[in-house]
Amino acid sequence: MPLPFIAILRGGYTGESVISMKSAQTMMDVIDPARFDPAFITVASGAWTCERADGAKLPFDRGNFTANRGHGPERFDAALIAIHGTPGEDGKLQGYLDMLGVPYQTGGVLNMALTMSKFSTTGLLRQMGFPVATSLRLHGRNAGTEQRILKEVGLPCFVKPDTSGSSLGISKVKTEAELQSALDKAFAEDKIVMCEAFIKGRELTCGVINLKGRVQALPVCEIRTTHEFFDFDAKYHAADTEELVPAPIPDEIAALVQQRSAAIYEALNCNGLVRIDHFWQEGQGTGNNVVTIEVNTVPGFTPVSIFPRMLKAAGIPVADAVNGLVAGMLQS
Repeated sequence: MPLPFIAILRGGYTGESVISMKSAQTMMDVIDPARFDPAFITVASGAWTCERADGAKLPFDRGNFTANRGHGPERFDAALIAIHGTPGEDGKLQGYLDMLGVPYQTGGVLNMALTMSKFSTTGLLRQMGFPVATSLRLHGRNAGTEQRILKEVGLPCFVKPDTSGSSLGISKVKTEAELQSALDKAFAEDKIVMCEAFIKGRELTCGVINLKGRVQALPVCEIRTTHEFFDFDAKYHAADTEELVPAPIPDEIAALVQQRSAAIYEALNCNGLVRIDHFWQEGQGTGNNVVTIEVNTVPGFTPVSIFPRMLKAAGIPVADAVNGLVAGMLQS
């Protein structure tokens, strides 16, 4: 009997596609060939293609999500989504797979569409009682936009495309004179822009995974950078960026971040691998001094990404995580 046919979806329609290709390769490298039969599905704006790990092409039908591995067209049994940004992180692929009855490892359509919007995510978290920064959403701008930002959010602040990833299009604004160029940069990435109050503190991130029906928060990572913030260059190119796992923070703060991250994961109905970003305002009490900034529902999974390092610190081999997610999908 043929092994379960597993699709690893990679690529996408954004500048994050290059990271997606590396994340997908990590999954391919560790998936167990004795249990599963994997193939890449490369999603591009022109066409979708299917190939083996060695590059051998397989005939693929996007309409039915089927490929021919030698037994005629077969629908994939499950899909690992490794696409950062659209269409893998905003609910589009999830809706497509739901209509075809193919299980996947991420959250569902609502979860992914909601968390793709930074403003919607923090707005709902605020309503649920989780501490988040003050923010403002802009659908466009006019002569009064900059004054509105100064009044409602203040300086310094961050100006962010609402749905971008990998810190693309984000600026830290310290002075009123910097607002115009920051808005230009953000609106070039997205038609909706979020302005968020600056939170002074130590940047912490925590991975959460659901394995064998158990939601588990991983060891906390502290991010240190000489850049103004953890931008694309700091994430992927800067030699002096430090990602410390486990974070050198008090045990009670680590426990709070883990508890907060797991609670957010469950409150938003997340699934699979999720990374949740926070700032710790050191020396400002113990309750609301951890402020949540963002929820990443398809975090980077390259060999140098933070998530695999958090898994290792938790004593979970990357192979166990990936194969556990696949096994869980096939049982759902």
